[in-house]
Amino acid sequence: MQFFFLTYQFSAIKKVVAVVFITFLLACQPAVYEKTQDSSINIIETTIEHQQATVLISPYKEKLEKEMNEVLVLSAEEFPKEKGKPETKLGNLVADLSMEIAQKIHDGNIDVCMLNFGGLRTSLPKGEITRGKIFELMPFENELVVVTLSEIKFLELMEYLKNVGGQPISGLSFDFTINIENEIKNLFSQEGTSEINILTSDYLANGGDNMTFFLNPINYEKVGIKLRDAIIQYCVEQHAQGKQLNGKIEGRIIYE
Repeated sequence: MQFFFLTYQFSAIKKVVAVVFITFLLACQPAVYEKTQDSSINIIETTIEHQQATVLISPYKEKLEKEMNEVLVLSAEEFPKEKGKPETKLGNLVADLSMEIAQKIHDGNIDVCMLNFGGLRTSLPKGEITRGKIFELMPFENELVVVTLSEIKFLELMEYLKNVGGQPISGLSFDFTINIENEIKNLFSQEGTSEINILTSDYLANGGDNMTFFLNPINYEKVGIKLRDAIIQYCVEQHAQGKQLNGKIEGRIIYE
């Protein structure tokens, strides 16, 4: 019985050694690659489909290019996109025209317009201003809205302006070299009201660019026009009147 056990054990060991040896031999063998069935794409068919798609969209592409290349107005000077300044010609232009267009549409008083430099994505050149250039300047679908703020919220807005170094504004000027809080109190007392109407974009009114003072306002109303469309409308109206775009720096925000 013991002899049988030893014989069985030796046989098992031989099997294990054999398996290990075979595995080692297989591992040393070079990799075998099998050629798969060739596949190809018919370039002629793909080209035909591409040509058909081009023919299909061509009329729409031509119409779009014609619209984007339409000259809306002439600019007497360049309006560069600038950073690190409390006031720029481009910012003043867009804030002023927003006020002008919104006042024609909105059924109510607008006291101040406040936008943001970050929303103006490119410069406007001297000379021809096309519709496409306005889309580059304002590529977003932001709408103009009027937000009614309390005196306390407006003070928060002033503190924000002071901390960020300015934003495009129209309707008021702010001198931070004096006690701005007293100036705001005087403003509200002169107007005989405890609230003020701010024209801005819906993006900013919803707290964009850290403008949290716009949240939970006394009132919120849509003007009924997108900011980009307001810019386009203003350009068309100026051109119809034989006017060109002109920039101005007026000291709307003063720090020193």
